[in-house]
Amino acid sequence: MSRHVLLVARAVTHHGGEATVRRLAVDVAAVVGAPVVACFLDGAAPSLHDALDAAADAGATEVLLVATHLPPDRYLDTWLRRAHADWAAGRRNPPPTSVALPLAEQPALVTAVVAAVGGPVTPLTGRPGPFRAAAWTAVPRHRHHVLVCRGPRCTAYGANDVAGALTGRLAAHGLGDDDVLVTSTGCLFPCSIGPVVVVHPDDSWYPHVDVGLAVRIVDEHLCGAGPLDGRPPRAGGTGDFADAAQVDRAED
Repeated sequence: MSRHVLLVARAVTHHGGEATVRRLAVDVAAVVGAPVVACFLDGAAPSLHDALDAAADAGATEVLLVATHLPPDRYLDTWLRRAHADWAAGRRNPPPTSVALPLAEQPALVTAVVAAVGGPVTPLTGRPGPFRAAAWTAVPRHRHHVLVCRGPRCTAYGANDVAGALTGRLAAHGLGDDDVLVTSTGCLFPCSIGPVVVVHPDDSWYPHVDVGLAVRIVDEHLCGAGPLDGRPPRAGGTGDFADAAQVDRAED
């Protein structure tokens, strides 16, 4: 039996922690003697969908998902199940998949905390860096502000590639933050039309963005004549994407 373990984390709410989860995966793999991979529900690559694909393509006969965040994260626990169900529905003969007790609820966590309390300590002295700085008090200069949704659905639909394509294309045009400030966000709410990209101050919302459309947004909107045609209508009627977002928030 080939068992693959996926450590599932959230990068949107724990920005910059991806490297820690990846190191944890390497250390765990050395102990359990099985493939262990770090993946992300939102905000970073590989997505949970991509990691599940890779495990299945590698011949996994069983996949185990482990939620890695501390403290317990109900959002992560809920959405990794939703994401797996969506992935399995589109995959022929998906391998059996289980979910472990979240890391935050493992009994051994108490032992780890006790070891930290009774272990070596480092006194805090001096000033390692300013808590506030002048550079963090002013809004950055920019002509356009581009928001890239990196929520769970948009990540599953390819938002990681979209974010890379946008930043890469802007760099190819020689455009930096003073021209176009790109910000990855959590859920922007019209989830079912993702990946979603928003361009301000033009108030332009782009649905179903793939790498090709991301390139067009840079070439034609940000460097060209303005917003592209075919943008989605605004919320206002029953059944629109705002109503769908309200349903999802109620379920979370």
